[in-house]
Amino acid sequence: MVEAVSTLFGVVILASSLWFGHRAITAGRLYQSVSTSADGSPSTLVDGETVAIEGTVNVRDPPPLSNALSIDEEASVGAYVWRLKESESYEYNLDAEEPGADMNMITYASGIESGTFTVTDGQREIRIDTDWLTETHDSAAIATESPDWTVSTFLSKRSWRSPYIHLEEHWTVNSIADMEDIFDTEATEEIPDDEYFETRAILDGETLAVCGEVSVDQGTPVIQGSDKEPLVLSDQGFDEFSCCLRYQILKYGLAAGGSAAIASLTLANGLGIG
Repeated sequence: MVEAVSTLFGVVILASSLWFGHRAITAGRLYQSVSTSADGSPSTLVDGETVAIEGTVNVRDPPPLSNALSIDEEASVGAYVWRLKESESYEYNLDAEEPGADMNMITYASGIESGTFTVTDGQREIRIDTDWLTETHDSAAIATESPDWTVSTFLSKRSWRSPYIHLEEHWTVNSIADMEDIFDTEATEEIPDDEYFETRAILDGETLAVCGEVSVDQGTPVIQGSDKEPLVLSDQGFDEFSCCLRYQILKYGLAAGGSAAIASLTLANGLGIG
């Protein structure tokens, strides 16, 4: 019995090690891609090439339900990543100064909503296509979500914790019970006060760093993601994003190595090896 428990525990730790390793490798690839592409904005954009640009956001068509977000600025929303969550401690500080201040949260749905927006880098206006992010993370559509459905899985937070999205400037948290514009709260049973709707948004007029693959749509340059090159969005600039990626490489790399060592010892004990 002891051996079976040890073996099972070792398998779980090994799976964690593989996940940490995947995150470290992803951060490393992103760092290499951003570092290689951010040396300078090319004068011309060629279909299929990878580019990194920083420029001003111009929102042409806001995403669904963006008018319900409690953002202080009057600027239009170009896109936002969101999650539905509930508190394990039944308490949450809505006045927290930074995202994730309360770590005792369970995410049970997340997704990306995008309208039509462009980035102007001083030379031209480039449309940003976020479809790759939505497809890669199998993002949920906020209009189809119900606060009654609160089952959390490993995939529930994929969009919110995406390594390709680095947004920190425009973060909001609201109680779901107060958001009748998004959820039909009157048609559902009474919603507990410990359930929240959290967003991080891209606003018109702000500076956005974008890295991805170029395509040309009827003469209009578009930056998107592909199987070859991911789409990266950051409102902190490439220098800050690269610093964040270096930290992730170190953090997840050490976690992967430590978990692998523990898993090896545990499995060896459980399987009677050595």
